[in-house]
Amino acid sequence: MSSGTSDPRRARHSDRDEHVYARRRRADARRRAAIERRSYDPAPPDDDDWTAPDPDSDGLQRVQPPSSLGAALDGFVARQGWGDRLRGARVFTHWEQIVGQALAARCEPVRVAGGTLVIRAESQVWATQLHYLTPDLLRSAGEVLGAGTVRDIRVVVGTLTGTQEPS
Repeated sequence: MSSGTSDPRRARHSDRDEHVYARRRRADARRRAAIERRSYDPAPPDDDDWTAPDPDSDGLQRVQPPSSLGAALDGFVARQGWGDRLRGARVFTHWEQIVGQALAARCEPVRVAGGTLVIRAESQVWATQLHYLTPDLLRSAGEVLGAGTVRDIRVVVGTLTGTQEPS
């Protein structure tokens, strides 16, 4: 017998394989339809109820609703433990509000580390003035930056680098 496609036995086997695969495809389709029917919820979604495609099946899964970008960033900052550092960094943008316009021209913030605000004064006279005003500055910093952000103030004397010349 010659080799070729005219062999009736081979033809019967290929037909049988096609029927087996077609049967499997129909069974898979029935299984997917059953999963969809079981997971279908006829109730309309609430405001807090969100669905998305389930990557493991052809159905849907319930997911958390989206949050605002600010809330997501607040959560990220809290998980990283950056809250105190970011609140302390606000001292640079709110400096005049914390110390007042007259003092802002004569001193500048250097850093906030471990709850201590380091202030650079342009002369020993202004450093002494800042020492006398420490309780008021602590209160003002607490109001502007948040309670507990600044717990102590240290004053150093040096040339101011970030302020304009007083007029």
